[in-house]
Amino acid sequence: MTSAEHDRAIALIANPPAGSKLAAAKEYGVDLTLLVENLRLTTTERLRKLQSAAEFLEKVRHSVPQVR
Repeated sequence: MTSAEHDRAIALIANPPAGSKLAAAKEYGVDLTLLVENLRLTTTERLRKLQSAAEFLEKVRHSVPQVR
């Protein structure tokens, strides 16, 4: 994402078009800035973040006792 694209995305998030899905998401409480920040990452960086989250969740899953 270029600097100009980033600036346009931030401006769009700050003032989404009325009736748009972005406006609905913002009104619902979705943090749209996270979308822009993830788009700034390369595909490899996004995959590394996803892998890290998956590893964390796997550790948590194995550390919680199973209830029957």
